[in-house]
Amino acid sequence: MTKVRLGIVGAGIASRELHLPALRKLADLYEITAVNSRTVEKAEDFARLVGTNPRIFSSYDDMLGSGEIDAVALAVPIFLNPGMIKRAVEAKVPVICEKPVAPNIATAPALLALSGKATVYIAENYRHIPVYRKAAEMVWKGKIGKPAVFSWQKWVAFGRDNKYVQTGWRQSPEHIGGFISDGGVHDMAALRAVLGEFLEVSGFSRKNFDFLGAEDTAVFNIRLESGATGEYSVFYGSPVARNRLEIVGDEAMISIDKDMAEITISGSRKERIIVNKSDGFVEEFRDFHRVLNGQKNVYGSVLEALKDLAIVEAGLLSSKEKRIVGVGGLLRGDLR
Repeated sequence: MTKVRLGIVGAGIASRELHLPALRKLADLYEITAVNSRTVEKAEDFARLVGTNPRIFSSYDDMLGSGEIDAVALAVPIFLNPGMIKRAVEAKVPVICEKPVAPNIATAPALLALSGKATVYIAENYRHIPVYRKAAEMVWKGKIGKPAVFSWQKWVAFGRDNKYVQTGWRQSPEHIGGFISDGGVHDMAALRAVLGEFLEVSGFSRKNFDFLGAEDTAVFNIRLESGATGEYSVFYGSPVARNRLEIVGDEAMISIDKDMAEITISGSRKERIIVNKSDGFVEEFRDFHRVLNGQKNVYGSVLEALKDLAIVEAGLLSSKEKRIVGVGGLLRGDLR
């Protein structure tokens, strides 16, 4: 398979502003041949943006059975993901689906079973962002010695007029924690790439603003399988923005600034690296193309996406039930 005929499902922010620009840069790999959205009007608007006269489908199932696509890209409300993935698998159409993979971890067994039957690629762009890839390489090669502690402070300046806040299904979220999971799975993917697997989480969460739909603030205290410990704190609705991850090892500290695409090592070793600034969408669609051509699905696997979601759910469950929650047990369905 060289050029993939791609069907787009969902004509919202992700498809218009994130996927379409990336796919335009990969015109040698993809051709958008079909569009389906909640309304025909939205699909037609998106088709005009594409500019190559893709066919409009009023029915997702009709698109899947049309023979006019080789794969489908899902950018729909999170609670719809599991069912729409299932229908694509049943139609034997490979699927790339926006994250989080599901509204909660209870869907894990069914999703894992589906991923064993067909190509299901979860579009977690943070796994492809160069600054996190480079930081992971440096940490795993021992640039800071053995990681001991980390801190990630993420303050998100979302006001009432923010385009994501104004999305109807985000205002009344059916996915756990609203923005805490919607955005949090990104950060968990990056943390796992740099530091390895998570063991358990003790969490606190709070809802400060009604307009953000669910909890908007969370602090997760985390213990990793490596023995390292750390804190992930996030605040949506902050009057100021901040996004910085710092990891201290027994020899040096590494600071990772995603927005500046900058890595700084300080302490006994000093180094500053600027990497290519990318949001990861071009890289993830390029990787999906490789998977369609027989490469192993490493970065977009359902299991990896579920592990990201399980960490967030463990933290929110810990906050609710006032106890430490094991991530592995949550994935297995064992909440004892």
